[in-house]
Amino acid sequence: MNEHDRPKRILVTNIVSLNTGDAAILWGMFEIFRRRYGSNTRVIVFDKSAEAAGRYYPWANFRQAMFGNPPRTRLGRKMQANGFGHWVERLRFMKLSFVARLCRWKVGYLGRLIASREDCESVAEYVNADLVVSTGGTYLTENYGLWTNIRDYRLTLIAGAPLAFFTQTLGPFAQPRYRQAFTDIFHKATAICLRDERSRQHVLELGIPADKIALAKDAAFVIDVERPAPPSGALRIAVSVRTMHFFNDGDRSLGEQYKASVTAMVNRVVRDYGAEVVFLSTCQGIPEYWTDDTKLADEIVSALPQDVAPNVTVDRQFRQPLDIVRAYQSFHMVIATRMHAAILSLVAGTPVLGIAYEFKLEELFHQLGMDEARLSTKEMNPEGSEAALGHMLDNLEFWREKVFAVRADCNRQAAAVMDQLPDV
Repeated sequence: MNEHDRPKRILVTNIVSLNTGDAAILWGMFEIFRRRYGSNTRVIVFDKSAEAAGRYYPWANFRQAMFGNPPRTRLGRKMQANGFGHWVERLRFMKLSFVARLCRWKVGYLGRLIASREDCESVAEYVNADLVVSTGGTYLTENYGLWTNIRDYRLTLIAGAPLAFFTQTLGPFAQPRYRQAFTDIFHKATAICLRDERSRQHVLELGIPADKIALAKDAAFVIDVERPAPPSGALRIAVSVRTMHFFNDGDRSLGEQYKASVTAMVNRVVRDYGAEVVFLSTCQGIPEYWTDDTKLADEIVSALPQDVAPNVTVDRQFRQPLDIVRAYQSFHMVIATRMHAAILSLVAGTPVLGIAYEFKLEELFHQLGMDEARLSTKEMNPEGSEAALGHMLDNLEFWREKVFAVRADCNRQAAAVMDQLPDV
């Protein structure tokens, strides 16, 4: 077999697969890779919780992420406990970078003198990869720490592998240290695929050439299911909630207003429409993950009035991405705070009222001509939320047809990212 015909080796990095929304992105990426590079493409997914992810998603091949893990040595743990954890990661980066250079010099076996067998094998995967793809989603924002990602990108570039960014929302990069790091990384990247115009502007502000940037829809839109018949029987509404911990700008009242607004909508649909309400999100049923949306759902349900509570339940089941789509197909409508709860509702063909806690959902709904089907956590209140929901429920067939009209176009635009991936 010549070099051209051998299976392509692709690494997916910076993913948190225990968030089923990210797993939906991963599923879509796998489909796009197979179409672009062949059905025998070998994909390895570097995840911070590789062992747990492998149990929940046996259809993917996981390895432990290179950075952002707890220190393995006693000295490392002691340094972290004393506030020097950043030096542990810096030293690890320098060590693995040297191992990568040894691999490129064809003496990778010497890396075992300074690194574990697992680390040496993982670094070799980077060096031998045809392409390293930083997963789609929303994680390159200053709401989260970015140095773990930066070190991974720098290791990729030292390893000599082409680096691409899959369709995502990112920025803005306000801090000088982040601006400098990402300016260098984006200039050296092979492709930068984004989900929205605002993210594109954030990259252009760093001086990156426009022809390196492409806009496309989220990879989860590649999931394709048949159009179902409308659900029969009494009105059924699914609700996805999430904690506002990272997005309240220190103002706890925003989280309380958000909860009050969701509560008001639940009361309204039960009392005025006789609806059955089920809290069902994309982050639930995985105890190894840092958060579970059923906890906030429980808080809301526990405070519901006695005449409403019997019609409301909390679904706690873990589901694969396709199973979430099928579950949402059994509802007449979804109220979605999680971005991928909204996306998988659209994939399901189910009308969705989106609640934007970041600009990514605002951008998506604006692109789709669905601004009237969106609320914002920074502006929402119980009265306005009830009114928006009532408007959608009173025009449910219109929104059902609207969803089917945009779904096919989103599927096509998500798959179009294939044209931006490099030849390898």
